[in-house]
Amino acid sequence: MIDQLTDILADQAKAAARKGAAFAAIAIVMLIGAGFLLAAIYMALAASFGPIAAAMAIGSTMVTLGLVALAIMLQRDPGDAVDQVTPEEQAAQARKSEDDMLFDLLVHSAMTGYATGQGNKPRMQSGFDQMITDLGALGVFDPPKGRMETEQPEHDQETKMAG
Repeated sequence: MIDQLTDILADQAKAAARKGAAFAAIAIVMLIGAGFLLAAIYMALAASFGPIAAAMAIGSTMVTLGLVALAIMLQRDPGDAVDQVTPEEQAAQARKSEDDMLFDLLVHSAMTGYATGQGNKPRMQSGFDQMITDLGALGVFDPPKGRMETEQPEHDQETKMAG
């Protein structure tokens, strides 16, 4: 049984390595092609406007594209990668361990804090609702266990009447 599992894992690892090597080879070929395209663009610009202007144009274009990509990545909400809780999943969460529930609470509070910092009110409300659900699953809102006395003992009533 264990030999079969190790053979399957070895075969999958070999297939993944072959696939990774193929992607690496394709990436190298594409990078070389992109280098030649940039060289051709540089030569065309250098012939028309001079080598310094061509280098400045290509360099500033690359820096601008990099900054735009960075700005897009920084504006993405990390909560987009986290799936929202459905009622079916919420029922499954009731069976989670306390550690899992505490980790969920931590993630939801981080998402809520991020939404608060961004001023995203719908996500803030959703995050607060998820935090309340997590706290409820942990039993924070449950009444204390044990008997709670709501009536006064009879000897207290007698002392109040005597005075």
